[in-house]
Parts: sequence; C-alpha cells; structure tokens
Amino acid sequence: MEALRSALRVLVLALAASAASTADAAPAQPLETAFVDPVEFTSPTADLALSHAVKAGATAIKIPLFWDTIAPATRPSHFRPADPLEPAYDWQGLDTEVRNVRSHGLEPFVYVAGPPSWAIRKLDGFPRVDPEQYRLFVLAAVRRYSGRTQGLPRVRYWEAWNEPNKVPGREFKPAAAGWYREIVNAFAASAHTVSGNAVVAGGLAPFGISTAVAPLAFMRSLLCLSSGRRPHATCSAKVHFDIWSTDPYSAGGPTHQAYRRNDVSVGDLPEMKDVLDAGVRIGHVVSAQPMRFWVTEFSWDSSPPDPKGVPVALEGRWVAEALYRIWSAGVSLVTWFTLRDQPVRTSPYQSGLYFRGPSLARDRPKPALTAFRFPFVAFPRAKKVFVWARTPSGRGATIVVEQRSSSGWRRVGVLHANRVGIGSATLPARGRGPLRGRIANDASLPFSLVAPPDHVYQPFGS
Repeated sequence: MEALRSALRVLVLALAASAASTADAAPAQPLETAFVDPVEFTSPTADLALSHAVKAGATAIKIPLFWDTIAPATRPSHFRPADPLEPAYDWQGLDTEVRNVRSHGLEPFVYVAGPPSWAIRKLDGFPRVDPEQYRLFVLAAVRRYSGRTQGLPRVRYWEAWNEPNKVPGREFKPAAAGWYREIVNAFAASAHTVSGNAVVAGGLAPFGISTAVAPLAFMRSLLCLSSGRRPHATCSAKVHFDIWSTDPYSAGGPTHQAYRRNDVSVGDLPEMKDVLDAGVRIGHVVSAQPMRFWVTEFSWDSSPPDPKGVPVALEGRWVAEALYRIWSAGVSLVTWFTLRDQPVRTSPYQSGLYFRGPSLARDRPKPALTAFRFPFVAFPRAKKVFVWARTPSGRGATIVVEQRSSSGWRRVGVLHANRVGIGSATLPARGRGPLRGRIANDASLPFSLVAPPDHVYQPFGS
C-alpha cells in the first residue's frame, strides 16, 4: 500500500510539473535578428563585418536597393525596364553584396527605393514615384534574384520602400497613404511572380513630425480602418503584402510609449499589432501566407561614445528586455542599426554593437552585443521569478538559470528552449541577486530583479 501511495505521489508531482511547464511554455514564434548598416556590408572588410553579424546571432541582413544607382540617369530609347538583362542597368554592386550575404549563410531582405528622376510624375498634383515604373523595375529585380539567374543567389524577402510615411512637407500628407497603397500593390504584383517570395510593407518611421505622417494614422489610412478599439472599414481598398514592419525607435526604455498619439515606440507595438490584426480580419490585407510582423530598424546610441546616449551597462539591459517586449508584441524579426559605431566626427550614429576601433578587426564588443545575441530577462512574480530567454543559435537547448549570491552563482532551475530557441518559466529565487542564463560556458548578461526607472534618451543621443 505504501508503495502505491508513493507511486501516486510521484504521478501527481509529475503531472503538476508538466502543467506548470505547459503554462509557462513559450509559443513557437521565433525571434530572429538582423542588421542594417549603411557602410560595413559593402566596405572592403565586408566579409569580416558579415562574420561579426553571424557571431552576433543574426540570420538576415537588410539591403538597400537604390533604384537610381541601378537604372540609367536618362531613360534611353528602346529601354526594357522589366528585363534584368537590360544593358542600361548596372547590377554589379548589388550582385556582390547579395552574394556575400548568402555566402555567410545569411538571408538577404531587400528594400527598393531611390527612384531615378524619369520615374517621377505628378500624382494628385504632387511629384511622386510612378507606380507602373516601380512595378517594372521590381519585376526586373525579382527576376534577377529568383535563383534562376546563373551565378546569382535567391532573394525571397522584398520590402516596398523604406519609411514611406516620411514626406517632403505638410501638403503631401493627406494623400501619402493612398499613394503608398498603389506602390505596395504594384510592388507585390511583381514580387509575387516568383513563387515563395514575401512582400514586406510598412517600415514606418516612428514619429509624426512636419515631414512625416504619424505611423498609426498612416497605417489606418493605408488599411482603410477607423480608429478606436473596434475599428470598422472606411473604404473597400485592399493592400497586398505578407509581412508588416515598423521602426519603433524610443526616447526611453523598452516599455516606453511614444509621447504623441499615433506615434509608435517599443511600448506601442501591441497597439500596432491590433491594427494589423484588424486589417487582416476585415479583409483589407491580402496574402497567401500567414501574416508576420517585423521590426526593420531599431537601436539606441550608447555612452560612450555618445555623451547623450544610453550608458553602456543600462543599454545592455534595455536591449535584452526590448527583444523580449518586441517578441511579446508578436514580432518575429528585429533589425539592429548598426553593426559598429560610425566615426564620431562625421556621423551622429553611435548605435553599433561594437565600439569603433582603429579597424573593424580591433573593434571591442559592447555589453549590448551579448544581450542581442543571448537575450535573457527575469521579472519578480509574487514569491517567484518569471524568466525568458532566446538561445544564441535560435534552436532548442537547455538553459541553466543561475542567481548571484554572496558566494557566487547558484543554479535555481532550467529553461527548455523550444525548436525556435525560445524558453520561459516561473522559478523559485532567493533574495534580490540578479539572474542569468547559461548554456555550457556561454552566459547571458546578468539581469537585475530591480527594474531601473525609465529615462529619456533620444534615439541618437543629441
């Protein structure tokens, strides 16, 4: 009888543990990371830069395709804009970059902007890119990188423009979303001619200013949705895309919400996801794929080297928590701007994950690099602590969770990361010492159980 009672106790404990594990189990939504850098991936040391990106855990690189650098300045007679072999096109630089990205096992995603002057005409009384010329050029690009052109790799992800809610002035604002709807639909008509391609739309700038429409207002206009908790259709127009994206820069920490209504910082991503879901539900978004949500540009400047940036130790915590908050909002890919700090004397951008040294090979990693590669967070929950992490490989693994005490690090439990490398659990913890995740000898940054107060730091320092 006693043996039976013992067996029953073991069974009950196992079922309870299983239930707790199920309750805390992270969904199988991945959190992939990427880089965009205006210099390093086309520089003479591009191979080393891409190797750094791989070591940082990135799986993708955002590549700008500036139309006016490929197309001729003057449109020639007998020009064939949809033909990737058109002799007036110069693809050499882009070919090299795409090959390099692929050779390092990274996924290129390409945004197409920067039209030649001959592709601009008056629409609604204002000079704008001609959607038909845009469609023809994108058709040439997707054909060239379809995987069927000898010597050139495949590009699957194509982004229609970059920060399209930026406009030259106030008079352009009212029609901006309608123009972008035409642009996206023209873009998708070409991109989807190659099976398996995905169209990325949005890539919105975070703040409404004199030369930009506030992103949520722009998005609702684009998707023909009213504002409010229960949006309804305001028109019947449809938009064809597979991934929605935004650039949620923040003037504060990872829970910081934008000051103005309709702007989007990290803390506002759940609201943007609700608008996206409403557009899909009402039928104004057309896609043959499950809808995805991406962040296509994000970062903070650090101090040093920017005296008005986020102190480097705080930045490390913010990066780890931002990745968690962004993932919790339904985002499956986050793109960091930039790989390394740019020269202080010539650039305002000190948001790299590496301190700039005399050469790329001599750069030093910031704490934020560890947080980006192996994000780990820990939040008190009653008498326990909720922990979440993503493995550096983005694959399943057992993560040992440790807490620092006066005698060193002690084990408090484990996370079993799922097939996309995400794990979460609620564990016992003693005292207020910080926690960290560890896989063999690879450890995350320690994460304090005492949350620092939010603080205003502009996205690029001053």
